[in-house]
Amino acid sequence: IDCRSCADSEERLMNWLLGKERYNPLIRPAVNRSERVTVTIQVSLAQLISVNEREQIMTTNVWLTQHWVDYRLSWDPARYEGIDKLRIPSRHIWLPDIVLYNNADGTYEVTVFTNAIVLFNGSVNWLPPAIYKSACKIEVKHFPFDQQNCTLKFRSWTYDHTEIDLILKSEVASMDDFTPSGEWDI
Repeated sequence: IDCRSCADSEERLMNWLLGKERYNPLIRPAVNRSERVTVTIQVSLAQLISVNEREQIMTTNVWLTQHWVDYRLSWDPARYEGIDKLRIPSRHIWLPDIVLYNNADGTYEVTVFTNAIVLFNGSVNWLPPAIYKSACKIEVKHFPFDQQNCTLKFRSWTYDHTEIDLILKSEVASMDDFTPSGEWDI
C-alpha cells in the first residue's frame, strides 16, 4: 500500500464526512425528531486534587468518557483504502453538552476539547479531561478519620430526556488511572 494514497484517502474521507453540504455539527445525530440519541458516559477519576472543608468544595481531575453513534459519520472502509477509524477534532462534530451540574465555581464544561475517535459505523468515543470543583457536604466530626461521600451530578445542559438518553456506565467512578493523594484515601 502506498502511504501517499492512504493519506489522500484519509483526507478525501474527512472532506466527504465533514463537508458543509453533508454534515452540520449543530444538529443532533437523530434520524428523526422523535429518536433519542443514546449517550453512555463513564467517569474516571484521575486525581483528587484537593478537598476544601471550609468552603465544602472538592477539586478533581476527571476524564469523562462519552460514547454515542452519529449515523452521519459512517462510511465504507473499502472505498477509502481500508480506513476504519479516524481521529477528528471534536470542534468539527456534534457533541453532547454534558456538564457537571453541582459545580462550585461556575465552570460547567470540559477543559480541553480533545480529538474524538470515530469508527466507520458512526460510533464516536470522546474522552475529554476536566478539572472539576464540585459542591460536597463535608463532615469533620471525627477528624482526621472522617469519611466523605461526594457525588458528581452530570446531565445535558440543553437536551431533555426525549432527545438524549444519558446512560451512566457505572454508578462509581473508574479508578483505573487514579494517582493517589498524600492526604486523602479513596
